[in-house]
Amino acid sequence: MSYITKEMVQSALSKMKSFHDKQLELHQEFDIDFTENTGRRNIIMSAAQEKFFASEIASHFPDAINDGKTGQPDIVIPSIGKELECKITTKRPKGGYSFQTDYETLRKKGQLDYLYVLASPDFTEFGVLFFEGLTIEDFLPPANGSRGKSQMKKSVGMKKAKVLHGETQIVNEIEV
Repeated sequence: MSYITKEMVQSALSKMKSFHDKQLELHQEFDIDFTENTGRRNIIMSAAQEKFFASEIASHFPDAINDGKTGQPDIVIPSIGKELECKITTKRPKGGYSFQTDYETLRKKGQLDYLYVLASPDFTEFGVLFFEGLTIEDFLPPANGSRGKSQMKKSVGMKKAKVLHGETQIVNEIEV
């Protein structure tokens, strides 16, 4: 049994959507387009993702925490010896999603669990993928200029994916 369920995901996504809507209102008040730059939007939403998912996990594992400090795991569940890295990504203009990680952190840890929230550009549609035990073998080495970020080898890493919300499609197969 996984330590994160579809019900937890539904609740956390609902809170994230509410937080996003309030951010949208706040940004509009200051004449800033919150959805124009999805990278910046995702940075703000990543803290909410960690907070809301940690809260949901803590409803079943009371020792689950997230402290948000740089260099610390996003969510830690000491009672079951798990660390969960949370990532949020938005669909790129050409139709795919980027699954990145910090290569050096993953190399040092050996393996980590990941929770990727895939969001539409307007933050109305979502997919959530849970990966248990990803290693550096599931990622490409970082490219020059990538600041240590590494792309998932989707043909390898997706074999470890559990869909918790939405569905997956292989874009290459659709294009063929």
